[in-house]
Amino acid sequence: MKLKRESENEILSFLGEGVEFKGELSFASGIRVDGSVNGKIHSESCLVIGPKGKVNADIDIRRVSINGEFRGSIHASDRVEIHKEGRVYGDITTPCLIIEAGAVFEGKCSMQDRQPAPPAQTASAAAAQTAGDSRG
Repeated sequence: MKLKRESENEILSFLGEGVEFKGELSFASGIRVDGSVNGKIHSESCLVIGPKGKVNADIDIRRVSINGEFRGSIHASDRVEIHKEGRVYGDITTPCLIIEAGAVFEGKCSMQDRQPAPPAQTASAAAAQTAGDSRG
């Protein structure tokens, strides 16, 4: 039995070497790109850019694994992995960035929490609330 998270990572679609795609691409299950993609990509799943893959796009995705070339911007809700053969030229926003030795990354990265932390309650506010609770 597969867990939901495993099935989201499963690669079910391929854009093979020699294939060129231009436009907006969205998908429900993982996809591997060994060809060329230009445009926008959106998914709650994963994208794998193969060693011969070239992607020039704005990406909004859960997870991306880069072994080829990427140009553009990445907004990943889970993680970005740049493997040793990977080349990234652009900006990344993600809570988790993994860059292997030998990889190229030219751009800037903004890392935020996966979920915003609840506002911290100050000690004086907590004391006032406790005092108010004991009076009422």
